[in-house]
Amino acid sequence: MIKERTSVLPMKWYVIRTQTNKEKVVLERFQVEIERGFKEKVRNILIPTEKIFSVKNGKKIYKDKIVYPGYIFIETNSISEISGLSKTISGCSGFLRNRNGEIDPVKESEIKKIVNLQEENESIEVSKIWVVGERVKIIDGPFASFEGEIESQDESREKIKIAVSIFGRKTIVDLSFNQIDRLS
Repeated sequence: MIKERTSVLPMKWYVIRTQTNKEKVVLERFQVEIERGFKEKVRNILIPTEKIFSVKNGKKIYKDKIVYPGYIFIETNSISEISGLSKTISGCSGFLRNRNGEIDPVKESEIKKIVNLQEENESIEVSKIWVVGERVKIIDGPFASFEGEIESQDESREKIKIAVSIFGRKTIVDLSFNQIDRLS
């Protein structure tokens, strides 16, 4: 009796090169193709991003900035089929290769850092972030009820410097995060 060999290769992370500023389009095209017939061969695909906060017209805004421009990450166990698929997708240059022309998986330690950073970034609450230039109200301490503008912050110590106007002059006040609140 002959036993049928079925070997399932483990899923590993790989890097796919794209044209810069085409990462999201390539990701969407990959997702469509994966739905068509590669569901069992691809577990995950992502573009690592980070939230960048700024103040524009007096309002705090944020946007997602791509951490590795020109690259997307894919977790697969079928490099040859996905490599063939990547050649059909516009804006995609194929897998990142080493000097010998071989496709190497991303080291486990590196991908853990990327995935953890991505999960951390997605869990950030926009309302809890202070941005330099943002107008705030002081709610505690000797300057309670004063309004000012954030000059700088030290997130590790949860300290913040606020510029307030006292007798018509700009004065810097050192406060903790829990002593300020957003202007309504």
